[in-house]
Amino acid sequence: MTRKTLCLIAGCLLATSVVGPFRAGARDDSMQSKLIGKWINQNETKGPAVINITAVDAATGQLKGKYSPPSGAAAGKEFDIVGWVSSAPSVANGDNVIVVSFSVSLTTYGSIATWTGFLKENKIIASSSNVRSNSGYEWDHITATYDVWSKNP
Repeated sequence: MTRKTLCLIAGCLLATSVVGPFRAGARDDSMQSKLIGKWINQNETKGPAVINITAVDAATGQLKGKYSPPSGAAAGKEFDIVGWVSSAPSVANGDNVIVVSFSVSLTTYGSIATWTGFLKENKIIASSSNVRSNSGYEWDHITATYDVWSKNP
């Protein structure tokens, strides 16, 4: 083999050893086992909303499942959720979490709800927003809040 070929092979092996752990660590089977299952968001005024995460693609981080609203005309119905999960290797002396985002189109109301946050200690802590087609005021189409989802054993 020529020196040029050996250098090319060595460079490829080095790149694989450096990049490989980050890609494998970003989405693994343990992330799936931590997320897949039923999650409850207990809202004292409306009752519990439920998401059932049914799949997390280990290669892409895509999340899929169902959302059940706690009240109103959509109570008792299931709506598809789609979203993403991501993570990175822990950094020394830092706080490491799995990043989560998911959305649902609530066709009953003509609205879209989205949650973006993180998974830590068996809870998804997320900011949420709801965009509504109809509202009493122009400034009131988007609402925002903070939710905590707890995994239902």
